[in-house]
Amino acid sequence: MSAIDLFGLTLAFVGTMPPPRPPRPRPDRATWAAALLFGGVCLGTVGPMITIWSFHRPYAEAKARCIADGGRILYAALDGSGPYRCARPLGTADTGAQPPLRPY
Repeated sequence: MSAIDLFGLTLAFVGTMPPPRPPRPRPDRATWAAALLFGGVCLGTVGPMITIWSFHRPYAEAKARCIADGGRILYAALDGSGPYRCARPLGTADTGAQPPLRPY
């Protein structure tokens, strides 16, 4: 323990006692209404995010199938977070609507 700590503890015990803490108020209906509103807003915000994340799960299987077929995943966003499409090389079965692969 340093001298600064001892000095602080000495001053703490020399001073007067703080006043007693007032009793906590009981929660009334307004408090419960505010808590319910806040909880509803949180649930309404997080609920759609959970739903959106659940829609992204099937993409992993489709991506793996595309790569296994020799295709390449092309993203719409530069950071790789947006929607994607599978660009298959020429000569595979699913090239009807797919453009040919172009080098980067």
